[in-house]
Amino acid sequence: MVTFDKKQLQDGSLHVTVAGKIDEKFDGQHIIEAARAHKVVMHLGGVRSISSLGVRAFESFVDALLKGELVLIHLSPAIANQLTMIPNLCQGAKIESAKLPFVCPSCGSEKSHSVPWRANSHLESAPACACGARMELDGLAEQYLPMPS
Repeated sequence: MVTFDKKQLQDGSLHVTVAGKIDEKFDGQHIIEAARAHKVVMHLGGVRSISSLGVRAFESFVDALLKGELVLIHLSPAIANQLTMIPNLCQGAKIESAKLPFVCPSCGSEKSHSVPWRANSHLESAPACACGARMELDGLAEQYLPMPS
C-alpha cells in the first residue's frame, strides 16, 4: 500500500511524499488532479519496493505529471535501482538526489544518506560516521546511480 502526503507551498509548487510499496494498485490520480501543471516536487525516499506492474503504473503517473515541471528527490534504493535498469522510466523529470544505504567500514554502522543523482556522487558525498570514518555505499554504485558518460 502506498501513502501520499501533499503540501502546497506559497510559491505554488506541490510537494508530494510517497511511501510504501508501489504495485499494480498504485493510484496517484488525486495527485495528478492536484498538480494541474504546477511544479511538483516528489519525495520518494519512503518507497520500500516497486513491482514490475508497479513500474508501469509509476511510469504512467510520472508521464501525467510531466505536463508541468516535475522534480524527483531522495529516490529510495528501490526507485533508484529501477531508474538504472530503465533509464527512460522518468524521462523528462528532473532527478536531483537519491537516498541510499551507506555502511561504515570501521564499525559497521549503517545510515541512509541523500547524494546528488549523478555518477560517482556516492564517493564525493559519502557521509561521515559517528566513529569518524568515511562511510561507503552499501552495494554497487551501478545499482543506484547513473553510469558515467
